[in-house]
Amino acid sequence: MSILKCGASKKDITPNFEEMGDIQVAGYLTMQAPKFKEVHDPIHVRAMVLSDNTTKIVLVSVECIGLLADFIDRVRDRLRALGYKERQIYIFSTHTHAGPDTMGLWGPILGKSGINWKYQFFLVDTIVEAVKEAEQDMKEVELYRAKSSLTNLVENYRDEKIINGDLNLLKFMANNQVVACLWTYSAQPEITTRENLAISGDYPGLVSTMIEKEFGGVSLFGLGICGAQSPIYCEQGFEKMELFSNEVFSELKKLFNGAEKVEVGPIEIRHRKIKAKIENPDFQLLFTLGIFERELEDEKATTTVSKIRIGNVHLVHLPGEVFPGLFKKTLDENPDKDILFISNSNDSIGYLIPPEQYRLKPQVWVDDIENGKFIGHETESIGLEVAKTISKLVRELFYYKTVMAIGPHADDLTIWAGGTLKKLSSEGNKLICVRITDDYGDCVGLTKEQGIKRNRIEVERAYKTIGADEIIHLDYPTDSLAGADYLELRGKLIYLMRKYKPDIVVSFDLNGTDEENMDHIITAKAVNEACWQSSFALYYPEHLEEGLEIHAIGERYLFARNPTVINFHVDITDFVDDKVKSITQQKEVMKNWFYQNTLLARANHLYIELLEEDVPNAIRVNLLVKYVYGETGKKYGVKYAEEFNKIDAGFLEDLASD
Repeated sequence: MSILKCGASKKDITPNFEEMGDIQVAGYLTMQAPKFKEVHDPIHVRAMVLSDNTTKIVLVSVECIGLLADFIDRVRDRLRALGYKERQIYIFSTHTHAGPDTMGLWGPILGKSGINWKYQFFLVDTIVEAVKEAEQDMKEVELYRAKSSLTNLVENYRDEKIINGDLNLLKFMANNQVVACLWTYSAQPEITTRENLAISGDYPGLVSTMIEKEFGGVSLFGLGICGAQSPIYCEQGFEKMELFSNEVFSELKKLFNGAEKVEVGPIEIRHRKIKAKIENPDFQLLFTLGIFERELEDEKATTTVSKIRIGNVHLVHLPGEVFPGLFKKTLDENPDKDILFISNSNDSIGYLIPPEQYRLKPQVWVDDIENGKFIGHETESIGLEVAKTISKLVRELFYYKTVMAIGPHADDLTIWAGGTLKKLSSEGNKLICVRITDDYGDCVGLTKEQGIKRNRIEVERAYKTIGADEIIHLDYPTDSLAGADYLELRGKLIYLMRKYKPDIVVSFDLNGTDEENMDHIITAKAVNEACWQSSFALYYPEHLEEGLEIHAIGERYLFARNPTVINFHVDITDFVDDKVKSITQQKEVMKNWFYQNTLLARANHLYIELLEEDVPNAIRVNLLVKYVYGETGKKYGVKYAEEFNKIDAGFLEDLASD
């Protein structure tokens, strides 16, 4: 039975004007942003740490206008000391239009950043301290879920007929006490006026405080699908803000009392990096002026899209402000899934506008009067392409695949693709591992029978380490596939493909040079031929008579010794230790590998300390893996990577419509 632990913390991030100096007001387009003079209501950082005893994640809600990826990276660097990896950290802004300039867009004069660096470093420190405090008081919790809709409190300035009024609540309970909650709503926090000079968290800050006073715990807010949507009291001041907050809180109280328990499972993370093209010349200028600090590559900025799954609850984290309609297909295709969208998470790249709503020549105001309804969202978007890319990617995050990895020997899959396979399995995909031979010769100082038995036990441990759901042994004698019945072998592989229906097959590639192992060559031929023959009804018809169906393989990830074709890589930085662990489970295979290479070195009159010194195999494997796959990672700008010849739909991709 899966368990879930939760800890939470809340800390004040209201700037001290005397100590920090001028703090620019962020949120509204202006040629010259004013400075804050006072505080209407304090602003906060709220942090929540969740753990299933295997994976932990941190969610941080920050009451500010937005946080760019370079700021998030500073926080991530600090949180590494607590054991967090990049894919485990989610920091999202509430998007209050009455907070400090944390992005640099609201300077004292046009073209100058409005960031106060004393405040920025204070903010980093406070977020880290909040996470530390949250982690220090973890409790086993139950998760409850409720949702409603408040369309009457939201206006869509672009299309009044399209309204997203989703109001979502997750609450984490321990012994009938609220430890933390996460709620999302789809109205941009912009009820303060353009003339306002007082710090405020706007309605998210007020409502979260109300929740904490009424129910206890720490209440995080995430901005939902909010693009082009404003509260009905937009820019009408603090009195209307309190009225709006009371109406939202009234509905949330009903949700608190009516929430239903969620059956939790292991925490699943799907984290993707994308290159977002900066099409908007105004944004290009911000990079040129240095107001935006991150480096561009071919006018593209790296950003991320992620999905966290706990039971049937899916939290989708997006780097900008999403228009209603952008994820209509995702929602239509996943009616059985409970989905919460969180905007401005781990980045703030502006509006994400559906292609059918994107205007090449936007009108900025609905009427040409000052303070009219703003509809020029394209001016605050980096471009059209990023929305298309993110829309497609989010749909892919909901596809769960079956992966079949096929290797002739015990160590082939872990050495060439162990990080990739662990990454795929950790994201909820089903992993089937097939070992073709019995590895009887891959041992030192054992009999044939002892070697077969020992290697079978160790390979199963290794494959389970990388997340295998099922392990299949075909038990051909090792290093003898060149003399085996090829058609029989191919037929067995086709049978497995038709039975398990994999979406992805991982195995050897024919496009390698200097390959001296015939088991590798025969496996490459049989696997790749089986991948297309499994979709032919006249091949091995006896399978169909058993009730199986023909099946086409969607993708192949192929590895090889000295490959001549490489067109795909996988960042395995977060999984390299799993790769090392899986390889070291194969003690007999590794002992033989080091022994054979020691003999080869001596035959060439070489002394290699790594091979000769009496150190544990785990240390040797760790050094070798991190050296080899670190060198591969350098080619792609990541710490560790595995590379493949990826075969997929090819030209059919160009013919397909979204």
